[in-house]
Amino acid sequence: MEWGRTMTPRRRAAPTPPLSDLDQRILALLTRHRVITQNQLASLVPEVPTRTLRYRSARLADHRLAGRSRPYRERGSAPFHLWPTRRGEALASGGPPPRGGERREPNPHFLAHAAGLTEVYVALGTTLPEGFVLARFEREGEAREPFVAEVRRERAIAPDALIEITDAEGGPLLAFLELDMGTMSHRRLRRKAAGYADYARAEAWRERHRFCPALLFLTTTGKRARSFLAAMENELGRDSLLLTCASDLARAPERCASEHRWLLGVHGGGRPVDLPAALREARRPFEEAEAEAEAERRREEAERDRLRSDPEALRSHLRHWGKGKWGTGRLDAVVATALDLTLERDEPMDDAERRAVLALGATITDPLRLWEGGREPDEDERSAFEALVEHSRCQQIDHVADLAGRFGDGPALREVRRRVEAGELLDRADLSGLGLRAADDRRSRNEQDRLRSDYMTWREAEARRRARAQRLPARLRNGPDTFLDEVDRRSLRICPRCREIAYPDPDRARYERAPYEVAFRCHFCGGTELAEIEPPRPSPQMGRARQGGRR
Repeated sequence: MEWGRTMTPRRRAAPTPPLSDLDQRILALLTRHRVITQNQLASLVPEVPTRTLRYRSARLADHRLAGRSRPYRERGSAPFHLWPTRRGEALASGGPPPRGGERREPNPHFLAHAAGLTEVYVALGTTLPEGFVLARFEREGEAREPFVAEVRRERAIAPDALIEITDAEGGPLLAFLELDMGTMSHRRLRRKAAGYADYARAEAWRERHRFCPALLFLTTTGKRARSFLAAMENELGRDSLLLTCASDLARAPERCASEHRWLLGVHGGGRPVDLPAALREARRPFEEAEAEAEAERRREEAERDRLRSDPEALRSHLRHWGKGKWGTGRLDAVVATALDLTLERDEPMDDAERRAVLALGATITDPLRLWEGGREPDEDERSAFEALVEHSRCQQIDHVADLAGRFGDGPALREVRRRVEAGELLDRADLSGLGLRAADDRRSRNEQDRLRSDYMTWREAEARRRARAQRLPARLRNGPDTFLDEVDRRSLRICPRCREIAYPDPDRARYERAPYEVAFRCHFCGGTELAEIEPPRPSPQMGRARQGGRR
């Protein structure tokens, strides 16, 4: 609805008369509500006698600060309808004096519609059940909400009013109000329904409200009310958060806040309910979501407490998330390895492991949301981690000793023992394969023992052959034992990696094209980069030849 057209008289504006506090209050009410009947004014200012209000209203009209008229009524006399003039609005709002002419008298449709909205405001302020209070009533200009629809098109809803009521518990009840005095066409009704449907589908209410306000459609007949409800249900469906309520009390809005005359639309419902019940139904999905969120928050808090106090539960939880989320990357490498070993084990934890796992949990910001990271450990937590490292080191040394007792002390176990005693810890992959490596070393040692036995037989024969090959004087001086070291130096090798002696392997030498009387491969690691046992010493004959040469 709009005001009437503006008139442009040429006469000079009359000077502003002195205004009392009551005059200024009446002007403020007129500016806010646009149209107020004399009866409504008496309800809005109940502490002032009705006679005084009539006199002050007439005085404001005489001084052209307010307009006043009596619309036609079929029965009886209508009360005076008051509205602010442009000059009165400027005076009430503190703005500059208006230029140009004054408004004409508003048309009857606008007066009826604006007065009806004011009557709703009065009813909400005076007839709500006990405990309910009108907290906010914004007219069309303030209640307008622009939004972007799902198709990326800018739209806006402009309800006649936005209502907020506070219930007995202090909770808000929100609603958009559309007042239809029987003049709204079916096309416009459908257009309004489509606009509110777009608003609900885009969830544009989330930008301004905690939950979706209800849509109150106040019209003149039950048929028009049900027609609008059907239009909204066709647009929205039955799962929308926008609850549509309709009532036929547009011509008796003073009863809209107290009587059971509101039909619920989208969510269904049989008998009409009163306004508080309708608004509570609109808030119900929000309350259920809040209750569910609160229950979930309590469950999460209880789970956090359990994880922070039960190391077994925390270990299982961290293992479920995976190694990358444990937060051990913030710690030293040895501490991280010790914690990884503890968290990956299935056996019950001992005291040192339990304290370390609890210390790790204390450094995590939120054990339920590991991606939020954590903090650096404090002194007590570092002490727990150091105790875990020492505990893990002792366990690994004992494990190596156990394997040595079962498989013998091979190169793999010696290397691991050296690393652990130097301060390193084996990770899970190294530990899991250590038993296989020890078993392989035992098989390699059996092979080495076989080759050693064959070599010792061959060595004796080779030493005797070399002794017989000497001239008679030398044979008398040098027996077979003299050549044993020489044979060893020529045939034996040592593996720098395994620190084990390699013996010749004639069987392999045949198909690997290697000298059968010289070791060429380590029996343990298979390496071929072998070193001599010791540098060859010069023979007695070589020494005498060198002495003769020097002569």
